[in-house]
Amino acid sequence: MTPAQREVVNQSIQSSQAEINVTGLFQPMFDSLSQCPHCHSSHFKKWGKAGETQRYYCKDGHKTFNYKTKTPLAKLHKCHKWEKYAHCMERKITLREAAAECNINLKTAFLWRHRFLTAQSGKYPDKLSGIIEVDEFFLAYSEKGAKKLPSGRKARKRGGNASKKTKDERVPVLLSIDRSKHMIDGVLSADTTAEIETHLEPHITKDSVLCSDGAWAYVNVAKHTKCDHKRLISSVTRVLDNIYHIQTVNGAIAHFKGWVDVKMRGVATKYLPHYLAWFRENSSNFNYQQILQSAYG
Repeated sequence: MTPAQREVVNQSIQSSQAEINVTGLFQPMFDSLSQCPHCHSSHFKKWGKAGETQRYYCKDGHKTFNYKTKTPLAKLHKCHKWEKYAHCMERKITLREAAAECNINLKTAFLWRHRFLTAQSGKYPDKLSGIIEVDEFFLAYSEKGAKKLPSGRKARKRGGNASKKTKDERVPVLLSIDRSKHMIDGVLSADTTAEIETHLEPHITKDSVLCSDGAWAYVNVAKHTKCDHKRLISSVTRVLDNIYHIQTVNGAIAHFKGWVDVKMRGVATKYLPHYLAWFRENSSNFNYQQILQSAYG
């Protein structure tokens, strides 16, 4: 989706200026500022409908498109149920609950969930500033939903803990949050100093205060971003100067782990970035309109 096309979608969702037929189908209206998602030309015209979806024809590129073309929502059907499904995601309910509430197939509910979250994965609109807390945690490597497991590994009981002695069975995850609730997260391929620096440094505003445990990776991050660094190494002293601590980020980590382990009954590692994005946005009071808006990419 082009920037101009995305702006049309955003404005349509926020102001409800969209074509709504008797079934409640949401369709953003394209205007003179919109562009063809194939060649970015603004010379196009209406070109019939596919079901209830308005199609357009580009006079320059000679291709047809609709408001979903080249977005994560391309080729998905039953658009009139997306708003209701976005309400389900806002409440973070399970797939079976969402499928029953929206009267859709369980596989459809699964597909929609991950298409809706694709655009948000790895996207951080705000930088971290002020007092910033950071920590890492580990989750058990999971291939939930796979018909066959890699050779040499026995199946674990759902939600079971991975061996702490085997790095291949643990997935390191980085989570950082400031006092304004802006959050940065990421699944790391390895828990190394270089990877933590690469992932975290671009998202930190200089002259902030970085609070961390004793890991040396954060010493380098603070130095490179010109931040004051508060290392909470002692198990006794958990708060410095009555303000510097990592309790907020540790609370967020506990909340996330409880949500994916208990409510979602574990998640496949390949989809972990999607669940982190979902958790991050819900932590900032993400509503159903914003979920639907961000799904367009």
